[in-house]
Amino acid sequence: MKLGINTYSFLWSNDLEDSVKIIADHGFKAIEFLVSPPHFYLNKYKPGMYSKIRKIIEQNNMEVLAVNIPGLDINLASPFPEMRQMSIDLYKRLIDINQELNAKILIVVPGKRHPLLPPDFELIYGYAKDSIEQIMDYASYTDLVFGIETVPAIFLDKVADVQRLVKEFDSPKVKIVYDVANVFMQEDPAEGIKKAADDICLIHISDTKTTKWEHNVIGTGDIDFSSIMDAIKVINYNGYVVLEIINDRGVHGVLESIKKLKE
Repeated sequence: MKLGINTYSFLWSNDLEDSVKIIADHGFKAIEFLVSPPHFYLNKYKPGMYSKIRKIIEQNNMEVLAVNIPGLDINLASPFPEMRQMSIDLYKRLIDINQELNAKILIVVPGKRHPLLPPDFELIYGYAKDSIEQIMDYASYTDLVFGIETVPAIFLDKVADVQRLVKEFDSPKVKIVYDVANVFMQEDPAEGIKKAADDICLIHISDTKTTKWEHNVIGTGDIDFSSIMDAIKVINYNGYVVLEIINDRGVHGVLESIKKLKE
C-alpha cells in the first residue's frame, strides 16, 4: 500500500516549510497539502511564492498528490450567488498554486445544504454542478484530476450521491476522493470503497467515533480498519492512501497510525 501524508496535523504547530521537511525526514514520498491559513493565504498568492517548497519536494524525491481546501469554510452550492462566486474564485486561485506545486489532484467539496431550512435538493445540486463546471473550465489548460470528496454535513454525504455527480460529468478528470472517517456515520466505509471502486482516485483514512466526527489517530476510534484494508485489496486499488490525521501530535500521531495499520 502506498501511503501519503496530509499536512493537517502540522497546521498550528509548524510552518509550511518545516512541515514538508519533517514529512520528508521521516521518509514519506507523497504529500497532500491542506490549504488553509497560516500555511496558505490564497489572497496573498503571487507566482513563484512556493518555489522554495517545490524545491524541498524535488530534493527529497517527493510528489504532491493533492491540494485540499477545507470545504466547511466555503460553499459551492450556496443559494447565495455571492458565496458561490467567492468559493469558485478561491478554487481558481488554488489551481494556480496547484500548478506551481505540480499536484495531481484538486480535491473539491461540492457544497453544503442548510440543515434547518434546507432548499430544494435539485436546486442546490444544480448550483454545485455549475460551480464545479466553472472551476473545470478555468483548469482546462491543466492535467488536473478533480477529486470530489465524500464529506458529512453536506448534501452529498453518501458515496452513491457523489457517484451520481461524477457520472453526470462523464469525464476521466472527475473522480472520487473517498474519506473513510467522513462516511462512517452514513454507511459502511468498506462497502462504500467496493461500490466506488471504478471511480476512486484517492482514499483518506483516519479514525473516528460513532458519537463524534473526528480524524484522529488510527486505533483511537471505532472504525474496523481490517475491513478497510480488505476492501482496498478486493478492488485491487493501486493508488495512494492518505493519512489525514488531525490532532496536536504532528508526525507522532502519523507514525502511531502506521504502526496500528501494520498490526
